[in-house]
Amino acid sequence: MLKEVPQDLPPLNRAQRKAWDKLKNSAAFKRMTLGQQAVALAQHGLPMLITDEMRESVGKPAMNALAPLRDSRPYEEHELMADFIKVQESYLRLRDGGADETDFNRVAVAINLAKVRALSIDEILANGIEKAQDAMMKCKARRQQHGRYGFDGQGLQAMAYAVEAHEEIVKLSSPKQMLDAMAVMHKALRIKSQHGQQLEQLLE
Repeated sequence: MLKEVPQDLPPLNRAQRKAWDKLKNSAAFKRMTLGQQAVALAQHGLPMLITDEMRESVGKPAMNALAPLRDSRPYEEHELMADFIKVQESYLRLRDGGADETDFNRVAVAINLAKVRALSIDEILANGIEKAQDAMMKCKARRQQHGRYGFDGQGLQAMAYAVEAHEEIVKLSSPKQMLDAMAVMHKALRIKSQHGQQLEQLLE
């Protein structure tokens, strides 16, 4: 059983801290063996709290069996902020006409990933993000015609919606879900480039 409550906890978001507070005060958790506690922590989305002592108690084969539970954990906030800031900064440069191709590609990937995840979440959400995909195509055409990126009024509204939606979707997704979405996006874009099909047709 857990000898003492860890004092130096890794950064936890609000939901994780609430789950940990509830779990550590549970009489059932306190009676568990170290191996059982490792399983309980993984099941509650707290694999970062599994200690080396717990791992040794569980053994390598059993820890490998916990991999799907680790994959299903939500992101920790500190894992996301740097990427969110980069996407926001790139979008602002696109909006203001000072972006380069790297900015365009970064925002395009974020929007496309959000669309892939949205297709399995909500049709209205997916349709809203699709408008941003159209805005990105017009933005690219504007660069080709006038030498700089930019959006019209409807494009600005669609992009503001999609950038915010991207952040919320990622926050509520697991790393595995986002990796799966990345794989689907790459496959769809590869087929699209070969056959000229629309992304949404490939993802039905």
